Amino acid sequence: MLPMLEESWSRVQSALRERAGTAAYDAWLAGLRPVLLERGTVYLEAQNRLAADRVRALFQPLLQDVLSGDFGIDLAVEVQIPESRNFDELEVSPQQPVVDDSNRTAWLVLKSLGDGKPMPSNLFCFHGPSGVGKTFLLRWWREQSDGRPRGGRPGAPCLWFELPDLLKAFQSAHHENRVPALFEELAQDKPLVLDEFHRIAGKPKLQKFVLGVLRAREAVGQPTVLASRWHPHEVHDLDPTLASSCLAGFVAAIERPGPMARLRYLRALAGKPSRNGLANQIESMAQSVVGGYPELRAAWARQRGAHLPPKYLELIDPSRVFARLRDRVAEKFAAPASELLGKRQGRAISRARKALAWLCLQNGLSGSEVGRFLGNRTRAAVSYMALSLQEELAKSPELRQLLEELQ
Repeated sequence: MLPMLEESWSRVQSALRERAGTAAYDAWLAGLRPVLLERGTVYLEAQNRLAADRVRALFQPLLQDVLSGDFGIDLAVEVQIPESRNFDELEVSPQQPVVDDSNRTAWLVLKSLGDGKPMPSNLFCFHGPSGVGKTFLLRWWREQSDGRPRGGRPGAPCLWFELPDLLKAFQSAHHENRVPALFEELAQDKPLVLDEFHRIAGKPKLQKFVLGVLRAREAVGQPTVLASRWHPHEVHDLDPTLASSCLAGFVAAIERPGPMARLRYLRALAGKPSRNGLANQIESMAQSVVGGYPELRAAWARQRGAHLPPKYLELIDPSRVFARLRDRVAEKFAAPASELLGKRQGRAISRARKALAWLCLQNGLSGSEVGRFLGNRTRAAVSYMALSLQEELAKSPELRQLLEELQ
């Protein structure tokens, strides 16, 4: 489709020059370039924001008319700008989500929460298929908003549970008669995120517990955010009262990334090559690969002819993320950074090392990457550290609190 668009763009240049006038054409239209054609919309890139704004204001109807005439169908035209002059500086990570029409509503809502703006509800439910970046958005929001005051209230670190982890904590608390303490932990005046909420399906006791938590948090000023693969009405075997409580808040869908989001993501993965010899290849891939971010990563990896770990390049620079988490863990646990990477096995340093490994995995690093950064440990050793810490987390609210402050 991209070659067809480029051929059409070449054909219509003389018509654009004639109808816009030579001076206007040279000033505003000559620098445009086509990058995508999808679902009846032609995406053009201008050289800068001023040019893009000017073209939208003065020449968008002309572009639509000329291109529609050449293709023989009605086409819309969208004018974009490159995200950065240096594509190698683009990030695709929990700290820098890709935003387009597929997730803009959720992003704006979370941004408003991070800015402390008042909202009509403190319960938010975001749903969408696997691979559309729901967890990326939530991690970005947590990174931006942790500790910030909201609505005149003091800031607080975010409580974060993936549903399988919450189930383990609930089962442990139930076995040890600590359910009221876990309830109090989730109902406290802090932001709460329940990721993978759809996994609560078929767990009536946990559903009853979570329903009580949501009702208790109605009086809390901090937000409660649910992320689910399905709309609450589509979650199998979900208690109707719990579904109704979810729908009483703000509900928004997150769709698969649109064409410009796919292009931005692939450019960020490719770095510098996306602006020279591989530019056309990257743009063709953004055109042809329709799906979520995992599908885009897989297509990019195949194009490189390399086998990459499943979560590779969810972060553009894993070593930088590791260094940031290492320094935070070292400070919080009062453990020298050099000892975290060493062989010492005292209880305090061992626990800090396990926390660092767990946090790295939570932030998208692969087990082999974490092992390499942790002094060339094996992936199995990293997996054991994470599982060991997971068992401690299920039993220790104090440790959960400590890690929440680090995430």
